[in-house]
Amino acid sequence: MVTTLTKDMNLIETKKIQLISIIAQVYNFDILDEIEQLLLNTKIDWWTSISKAEQDAIDEGLQDIKTGKVLSHKRVIQEFNKRYKEL
Repeated sequence: MVTTLTKDMNLIETKKIQLISIIAQVYNFDILDEIEQLLLNTKIDWWTSISKAEQDAIDEGLQDIKTGKVLSHKRVIQEFNKRYKEL
């Protein structure tokens, strides 16, 4: 089953290959420098690049922290070892 994320990633990879092909044909240093500066100076907000479900999960985790619904690493390891002794 192909997910929306997989389709999006395929489209992104296709676009990147197309851009690489176009850039490979440029022999003007100024244009290449402008492309480089554009790419280096573009800041992408990672929050907008993740799905709504991922945003909701992060928000839920942050709310859990605020309300004290957390376990220490030590406690998690103890619980894991109890449940999965055979591992």
